[in-house]
Amino acid sequence: MNKLNNIIRENAELKEEMNRLMELVKRNQVKHEGFRTVEFSFLLAESLREIIEKPLHYLEDIFDVDRAVLCVNKDIMNFDRETDNIGHRVYFMDSSAFKAFFLERRPYTGESRLNLVSEFDVYEDMESYLIAPLFHGDDIIGSINLYSKEASKYGGEVSTDFMKDLSAIVSVSLQKMYNTELIFRQTRTDFMTGTYNKLAMAEFLEKLMAEYRRYGRGFYFVLLDIDNFKQINDSCGHLTGDNVIREIAEEIKAGLRTSDVLGRFGGDEYFLILPNHETSDMFTLVERLQDIGKKVFNTYGFDFASMSGGVVAVPGDIKPEDSPEDVVRIADGRLYYSKKNGKGFFTGV
Repeated sequence: MNKLNNIIRENAELKEEMNRLMELVKRNQVKHEGFRTVEFSFLLAESLREIIEKPLHYLEDIFDVDRAVLCVNKDIMNFDRETDNIGHRVYFMDSSAFKAFFLERRPYTGESRLNLVSEFDVYEDMESYLIAPLFHGDDIIGSINLYSKEASKYGGEVSTDFMKDLSAIVSVSLQKMYNTELIFRQTRTDFMTGTYNKLAMAEFLEKLMAEYRRYGRGFYFVLLDIDNFKQINDSCGHLTGDNVIREIAEEIKAGLRTSDVLGRFGGDEYFLILPNHETSDMFTLVERLQDIGKKVFNTYGFDFASMSGGVVAVPGDIKPEDSPEDVVRIADGRLYYSKKNGKGFFTGV
């Protein structure tokens, strides 16, 4: 009888163990499928915003992560952005932060902030972390960071194999995304000055006109050029003329806000797009543009050169039914008026 009871007890224990293992297999299968979802969503992401909305969000939901973060080395991948912190999920950092933390090509875990560099301390409720470097060749281009409120989550002997696989996928995704941005940027950049070109100008104006019609947001558009530029080329050659064009662009760009847009319209002509500017700001800006011209021209001894421009205010000069082409047409007409009536001043301010 005792033998029978022992067999029954053993069978019950085996059944309980079997159920536990089956439950573990199911959970692992769900996580495996979830991991594939995360991988594919990283590879298919086309923007940093999409990375926040999909793969990082999936990581948090599927793997019970309290905060999933992507860190990007801005010295290598300087994405077009206005901030170093996008939604508390994507952070741009200097190379030094990654070099200080990653002494080896492996993921790191920890149960406290003791060994965590300050740049990675982005989640105040963190009790443990799992952080893996992202590589392109020998360069650290970023990291994928997982944070938990539980000290036991990533503390002690935690397997990091899945993070090694994940970091390889994220590295490919990030490099692909950055290459796409570089191509996009190059097709919208003037080769001589490094500022925007006319294609980019058309896209900016289309976007701002749509925002004006929908939200009533205004902006200024400016066309300006160098007076007597042909005389510069004829007297000192086209290489000197090119240098003047570049130096003026650099001087103008140095004083603009991050939301302002500077581009080369063609030849010795530039365009400026200035969202949310006040009329008083425009007077100050025009004076500064004239001063920039004088500074550069004086360097070369070109006392015959100056700057002329045409300014368009939206709204004010433009109605909602007008097109971006109408904005450019009015600015061009005002620039022509300035050139025809003495040069050295801006019409429309």
